[in-house]
Amino acid sequence: MRQKYFWIITLCLGVGTAACGGSPKPATDTSTSSANTSADPAPKWDDSSESADGARHPQFSSSAPPSPDDTSKPAPAPPVAASTPSQRRTDGYDKEATEMVLKRAARQVHDNCGSAKDENGKAAGPWGKAVVSVSLGHNGHSKGATVGSPFGDKPSGRCTVKAFSNLTYPPWAGADTNVDWDVDIAPPKDAK
Repeated sequence: MRQKYFWIITLCLGVGTAACGGSPKPATDTSTSSANTSADPAPKWDDSSESADGARHPQFSSSAPPSPDDTSKPAPAPPVAASTPSQRRTDGYDKEATEMVLKRAARQVHDNCGSAKDENGKAAGPWGKAVVSVSLGHNGHSKGATVGSPFGDKPSGRCTVKAFSNLTYPPWAGADTNVDWDVDIAPPKDAK
């Protein structure tokens, strides 16, 4: 009985193998065959393209894939130098960027410091034009600020100093410096 099942299974496997294609076909050498040389291969995705900025950008290419015998590689694109219209000094602060930060602080003083309240909860001033002396640290952070009399010890003056004490701007390699900046401490709308 066992032999009967053995022969049935062997027969089924033989028939199944024949139905699925039988033995594998031997590999053919395509380099000597001229039958496929007239047809273009399917387009391939090529990621070897470089743009003028030196960055690699993939593109669609219809070229055939390189053969394994081809050891030549395309020459790398020359590096593209960053274009700088003007050389920036590094021994002093960046005037343009730092002035933008100082102007922003002056706007905050104008909009908010006139409403600073004293210990009685009243906005008593003084208001008007003032000069703030800001110590700019070369590390990109302000080291402090002072405002002259009559503002220095009043709530509006303390608010002004606080607005200029926490500034961040581009650092530089030179020494710390002091900058005087004009501000306008506006009175609150409900003040007479």
